Amino acid sequence: MSIEAIAALSASTGPQATALAHPVRNTEGADFAALLGDGLAKTDAGLKAADENLRAMATGEARPPHEVMISMEEARMNLMLAVEVRNRVVEAYQELIRMQL
Repeated sequence: MSIEAIAALSASTGPQATALAHPVRNTEGADFAALLGDGLAKTDAGLKAADENLRAMATGEARPPHEVMISMEEARMNLMLAVEVRNRVVEAYQELIRMQL
């Protein structure tokens, strides 16, 4: 491996290099809806798993307490993320409504 080759590569940082660093994705509304749906499904699955672990531990099944707490904390954080995304979407909608055309 040649150090000169690396230096030559880093010296050629022009508009093309910055264009490649930030690729433009062609996104559609369906992708965003699918992303939200997947996130909600993941959050729901995490909440159900945490509830199942907690119920199993409460009924006397041999469940490690740290695993139950970890699943509950993951479910709580996923729920907090979902609520924050909802808040941001509502704020964006309200900003659009307030815009004067």
